[in-house]
Amino acid sequence: MNEGTDPKHGLEALNKFTSGRWLWNEKRQLAYRYVKFDLSALLQIASSAVGSKSCTQVLKISEGQYNKVFQITMDDGHEIIAKLPNPNAGRPHFTTVSEVATMDFLPVLRVYTWSSRTSENPLGAEYIIMEKQAGVVLTDVWDSLKGRQKAQVLDQIVDIQRRLAGARIARFGSLYYVIDIPDNAGPDSSLYFDLAGNELRSKRFCIGPTNHRSFFDFGRGELDIDRGPCMLITAFCDLSSNLLIRIQYPGSTVTEVIAAIAEKEIATAKAGIRYLLMPEGLFHGPRQYQPSISKKLPALENYLKVAPHVMPENQATHASVIWHGDLHSQNIFVNPEEPSQILGIIDWQSSSVHPLFMQVGRPAFLDYNGPVPKDLGKIPLPSNIDQMDADEQRKGRELQRAQTLHNLYLVRCLQADETVFQALQNQSTLRHQVSVVPGLVLMDYEPLLNSLLRDVQKEWAQIVGIGDDGSSPRTPCPLQFSAEEVQQQEEDGELRELDEGVQRFLEREAKNDDERREWLDALTSVD
Repeated sequence: MNEGTDPKHGLEALNKFTSGRWLWNEKRQLAYRYVKFDLSALLQIASSAVGSKSCTQVLKISEGQYNKVFQITMDDGHEIIAKLPNPNAGRPHFTTVSEVATMDFLPVLRVYTWSSRTSENPLGAEYIIMEKQAGVVLTDVWDSLKGRQKAQVLDQIVDIQRRLAGARIARFGSLYYVIDIPDNAGPDSSLYFDLAGNELRSKRFCIGPTNHRSFFDFGRGELDIDRGPCMLITAFCDLSSNLLIRIQYPGSTVTEVIAAIAEKEIATAKAGIRYLLMPEGLFHGPRQYQPSISKKLPALENYLKVAPHVMPENQATHASVIWHGDLHSQNIFVNPEEPSQILGIIDWQSSSVHPLFMQVGRPAFLDYNGPVPKDLGKIPLPSNIDQMDADEQRKGRELQRAQTLHNLYLVRCLQADETVFQALQNQSTLRHQVSVVPGLVLMDYEPLLNSLLRDVQKEWAQIVGIGDDGSSPRTPCPLQFSAEEVQQQEEDGELRELDEGVQRFLEREAKNDDERREWLDALTSVD
């Protein structure tokens, strides 16, 4: 996305996305991010919510892809935030009410007032009026922090994740208020047990259908697919006191979750829904990989045959947890006077309650371009750094610092919660990859899925164990690929990895290997 030239001032600009432009499908992309609302109604609701007389300033602050966010200043100097979801943010009503319930449950920012029903409010749009997060974004200070200070930030992130992982919720979906999921259960059902074994009841929180965007984006919100059970929450963790409370009920299993994800991709393929964020002239042209329903469906159906057998071996990582899946430095706020102190984390929209192994990942603010260290040991500088020129030395030191933080994060995870650490470390295993790649078939990942399934076939005896005869697998492998199928799958895999159209583009635009890598990263990760 390129920098835009749209005017960022005037009333109409408040409704539009004004932070950039698209090189393709721009009209559609802008429509996904256009919200018509009554500004005077917004200001009246905001001032009434905090007991102020009037609003003196409305500032459209840095907008993401899914929301309009305004900083509203009152006549008494009070600053609050108004958040209006774009049409592409998720399912109407459910996305907003789940975000409010999640923030209340954790708890994080205070919500003054909100509405998830457009037809029932004078604004004409869904909204959340909430307190302004104190502090400055981590982006503003990260590069100026010393190594010790960055380690302190990491420690706090790891502790937050430890507490989230400690709430082992026995259902999958998203968090809601009971009142917003009226068909869920009785109004005074069991919610959790405390550490003394006392059963507690609640009229407030429950688990309902997932709001994960992969179930709604690109028109998938219209599909009749399984988005999770509407059952009362069955586990609770008081994050403020580190109190872990658990209760187990029979119900959805992780097997049903991963099956629902695969069935979602099957329904997507049958509906003819395509991933349209890339220009047609760059992908899917002559002598390039040609995705089709005849390739997607067999891959997904084959996966479903083996899915119960190939989940990650560590069952502790199957636990259902609430997670923040977008920990980039713009979502983390720190104390400007003591920038190693985290004051809060924002953007819990579409946070889902899913298996831990599907949720975890290195926080985005630690991302870097370079190889992942082979072990958790100390990261040395390049042995030939003294022979490098100044620019190469700078890059070598930057990579060493980034890899050191990567390893430090993993070590801290191991010290704080071994289950989270194992979930992270196992992401390179066959079992993990074959369990998560089916959810990416919309983006034409079926060649990779087929490759993983061929590996499953090769390792089947090791996966299911040896039977009583001492030589045959305990369960016969349901996967069979002919020589012709394998050849076609391998050809598709090569084309999908780097098709000829992208190759020509890179040869034309990239002046050296570094630019080639940068272009390739940009072209394959557009979202």
